Amino acid sequence: MAPTTNKSKPPARDFAKRPRAKVGKRAPAKVNATDTSFKTATVAVRSQGQSLDKGRQQQGKDATLSSAKRMELFSSRGNTLATLQMSLRHHAAPVRASGLKGIRDAVQSLSLLDAAIGVAILEANLPSLLPHLCRCWLDEDDDVRALALNLYGDILKCLSSSLESVDLKCLAPFVPFLCAYASSALNSLDRSIRIDGSSIVAMLASAVQSPSFSQLMSSSSSKMSAMSRELSHHVDSLLPSMERLLTSVSLGRRASSSGRSAESQKSNTAAGQKRGRSGKNASSVQTKAVSKRESRESSTAQSILLSLAFLLRTSLISNDDMSGMNHTIRDKTQRDLSPSLYVSGECSFLKGGSAQSNSLLLIRGTEGSRAADKTRICSIRDLPAIQDEVTNNSINALVEDIPTDDLSSRPKEKDAESMEKVQQMTSLLETLRGKFVEIAHLGKKTDANGLVSSSNDLETMDVLVQIIRLSHSRFQLYYQSISKHYPRTETDASNSNKKREKGGKKSTKDLQNVQECLVAHQTSVDRVLQLLLENFPVKSFGETTNPERYEFSNACICSALAELGGGAMFDDGKKRTSPWVNTVFSYVLPRLTCDQDSYESKPEDDSYSESISTNMLLKVVMKLLLPIGNNSDDNTKSYLLNNIVKRQEILEAFAKAFFPQVYCQLAPHHVIYASSSTAELERKIRNVANTAAGRTACILVTKLVAQSADSLFNDSTETEHATLLLQMISVLPTYVVAWEGKYPTETGLALASILSVVRQWEASGNVSEESRTPVTLALEELCLGLRYSLEALYIPIEDSPAVKQPRKKRKKANLKQTCILERLPEQAQKLAIGLAGLLQSPTEVTAKELSQICSKAFISHIATTNGDQEYEAVSLDMANYIREVVHLSRRTMPMPTYLSFLLDGSGIDLTTGISLMQKQSPDNVFLYDSAIDQLSRFLTTSCDKASQKVLPMLRPIIEKWLLAPTKIKENDGASNETMKLLVQGRSAISILSAFTWDDVLSHNCADNDFVPSTILDDKLDQLLLNSILSLCEVSGSFWSKGSHFDDTEAQQLYLAKLMGPVAVLLRYRKGMLKQFLETVSKRVAAQGMSETELEIYMKAILMILKSKDPVLMTSMIRSDDLQKVLLSVAKSIETIVSGGPLAHLGGKLQHHVNTICSSNQ
Repeated sequence: MAPTTNKSKPPARDFAKRPRAKVGKRAPAKVNATDTSFKTATVAVRSQGQSLDKGRQQQGKDATLSSAKRMELFSSRGNTLATLQMSLRHHAAPVRASGLKGIRDAVQSLSLLDAAIGVAILEANLPSLLPHLCRCWLDEDDDVRALALNLYGDILKCLSSSLESVDLKCLAPFVPFLCAYASSALNSLDRSIRIDGSSIVAMLASAVQSPSFSQLMSSSSSKMSAMSRELSHHVDSLLPSMERLLTSVSLGRRASSSGRSAESQKSNTAAGQKRGRSGKNASSVQTKAVSKRESRESSTAQSILLSLAFLLRTSLISNDDMSGMNHTIRDKTQRDLSPSLYVSGECSFLKGGSAQSNSLLLIRGTEGSRAADKTRICSIRDLPAIQDEVTNNSINALVEDIPTDDLSSRPKEKDAESMEKVQQMTSLLETLRGKFVEIAHLGKKTDANGLVSSSNDLETMDVLVQIIRLSHSRFQLYYQSISKHYPRTETDASNSNKKREKGGKKSTKDLQNVQECLVAHQTSVDRVLQLLLENFPVKSFGETTNPERYEFSNACICSALAELGGGAMFDDGKKRTSPWVNTVFSYVLPRLTCDQDSYESKPEDDSYSESISTNMLLKVVMKLLLPIGNNSDDNTKSYLLNNIVKRQEILEAFAKAFFPQVYCQLAPHHVIYASSSTAELERKIRNVANTAAGRTACILVTKLVAQSADSLFNDSTETEHATLLLQMISVLPTYVVAWEGKYPTETGLALASILSVVRQWEASGNVSEESRTPVTLALEELCLGLRYSLEALYIPIEDSPAVKQPRKKRKKANLKQTCILERLPEQAQKLAIGLAGLLQSPTEVTAKELSQICSKAFISHIATTNGDQEYEAVSLDMANYIREVVHLSRRTMPMPTYLSFLLDGSGIDLTTGISLMQKQSPDNVFLYDSAIDQLSRFLTTSCDKASQKVLPMLRPIIEKWLLAPTKIKENDGASNETMKLLVQGRSAISILSAFTWDDVLSHNCADNDFVPSTILDDKLDQLLLNSILSLCEVSGSFWSKGSHFDDTEAQQLYLAKLMGPVAVLLRYRKGMLKQFLETVSKRVAAQGMSETELEIYMKAILMILKSKDPVLMTSMIRSDDLQKVLLSVAKSIETIVSGGPLAHLGGKLQHHVNTICSSNQ
């Protein structure tokens, strides 16, 4: 074995060789490399509910402060609206949905704030929010669209929460923008987007978050918001899309069909029990799936129908609102576009615009408008909206300034536009007819006319019938606008369309002119009319628990029959009864029973209540009873119900149901009034009056009165008809009282109808017994009864006999209580007062309550003028009108009653209690001068020789008022009574002065020193002098308490007003001036008067001596005795004030007296 050899190792190197990295691999870490990486872990603990609520509360408080300062929207997580809107453009649907949820949270959080603040914040963010929201309406994801619709509903709910924005005026400028996206959704290729588009239209038209059929039928929904009125100008662009969407939905595959089979095919249950268990389970699963799908289709169809109904109703109500408005067309070339932060002139929101646009504001102004006051724009409400010419003007307004020759010069364009419009309406009516056929096929035909249907199909049928009515009404409005260019043609519509019967709906494209289009539309109307008649009435399969539901549906069909068949567009001039008239008459007549008790148990807003159904039937009765057209000649009147016996029969049933005979204690013959009291019946009538059916019944009576009021006493008018009409008029006051001013339009119509009949009554009673007929006796009884039944209009509601409370005798009138007359508009007030004037001989209660109304009106005017509490009262003009009417009726009422009306109506006794009396301004004495002037005028003209007949009757109240100023010092100037006593004293002096001047004029002795008077004696003379001097002394005390009369001119003006009536008494009452001067001399000599009282005495004497109106006062100072008294008074006053601050005034008085005495010698 060979020996091993030890090989020496190579020496170690100082620096190791760096290893190289291989291709495709990282270099190894260095030997001395330090690992600096680290790991962390977190523990997530869910927050407790209590702490979360506290955090939200604190965040809500912070949001309140920040929102009020910055007017920005924040979600509960603190995300701003701009941040949330950025996520709406994300490609992922969950991110877009999250952004919409955040915006909804921000909008809903505004409910935590004050309503006005929340609405202001939302209005400020609408220009930025709505464009992003509208894009989400077209999103491909169903959840995103649903969230977008709910968000828009939240916006409507938030804006409607404030009374200032309940009209949604802030959304009106955005309606063109919203309609553009709604139209885009309706025309989408995706069916689900089109269905959501119909929901958008429903919210736009109804302005509520969740439109329903009950809202469609509600009478309160006729008041449209500003947004809905703006939408009405875009109805024509949305209707074709809505019609196509309705055509694509089938109403035949409905869940109600299974309900119908369950009701009508119970006999098949035995055969169904023979199936096996496995087959039964499979069948049940399939049935549930089909039922679920049919239920979804049913809700979709219902939603589309409601949207179409709201859209059509919006256009109709808007046309009614715009019918009375006049619009002017301005030259667009004179406008300039000048965006500015300030509003000057006209501005609006730009219609249309880009979908990416966040600002839709466009300022429109003129050069002349820039000089107007400029207003800072703080919110959308600061923008004065203007009306756009193209969309907001009616057809008549657009052609108002265009000559007739220009209209005839463009017949082709006009005809093309009219043809397109009529064809669109005809197509919609045909579509609706087809849908009604689908609904009818779900039911079962009876042997006679009628349809047996399930209760599940009734609501869809009702909505469809309402759409047919609204569509026909829309066509009627349009035809009225073009009827002057395309008048009615005496053509049989059925013969004119024989050529197009095979072509059907598509043949309308071949129509050549507007006349053929109108004939085609009338043919469609006839088809729909025949279809409705074939399926009327609608009945249940068996006994139903809700018969009112079927009655409501039949009432809807009755209304549709009356409207579609009420006025044919083409007539051959022959009077004939339409087939539907007898059918409807037979159905309506037994249902005019009007069970008043049912109205008490069911609210009026119930869509299927008996009141709503009866209201619809009453409108049908109105069609049957009123003549067609507006012809006033009896020979040319034509009725839908030509049989006069049937008309009288249905009128008697209507009167018995809604206007039965009531009791009146003033009725002498009981021709139209009941002979005994029926309190329970009157209570039921008041309950009916406050329903929609009651108001419709009142309108029907007013229309009947309007067409036959002038011919009540003609020989051609039947006695039964006229007497029955007068009986219904006698119940109208009960309706008016029951409304309590809540329905001013109906109240005005009722009062006007009563007024038109009362005008024909001869209240003088000069009618001979031979000329008395049953109708004249009924009219006399009506007018006598109205004097009593109209008393409740003037009695405060709390004290009205209609309110079953015991009447209390009031010592003072309660200014806060109101009567029905005060709640009515001024035009209706004039009708009520004019009616009282025509009836004459007002009762004592009427005169008393009218005096309280006049008194309250004057006191309310004074209180409002001085910035005190406002009271609900009639205007001063109306109060003067009441006084004039009663004054004209004074000869038909007892004189004490008339005088009490004048004195109480002046408001002088009710001076106390007004807060302005605490101000103690001397000018307050003259606040009642206008009332005193009218009182004096009516008193002096109440009869011949008024001073001899009237004044003795007034003496007790005159003495009471004359004593009033003398009690001021006794009460130490009590602030609550001072002004009342002053006003009463001045009133008594003014009344006596008016009677004195009336005697002067009647005796033609204006230049004599005095007139013979029977109105004054020594006792009354002394009361009069004490009252005059007390007025002067109290007025002087006011001067020293305040700075009211720091200057001499104000003092002179005050004294001139105060001493005006006094001068007439001192001039024409024998010995009055001498007695006045002697009394002043005694008071001055007593040495107990202050400087202020001396000053006002001196100025008052100077004012009287310088008096020239009505005659010169100095001309009567001719006797030596009077001159001696005058010189003595002047000398004593000068002696007292000598050496004091009033010495100059005393010398002036002495000099003026010496001048008068020297000139008369």
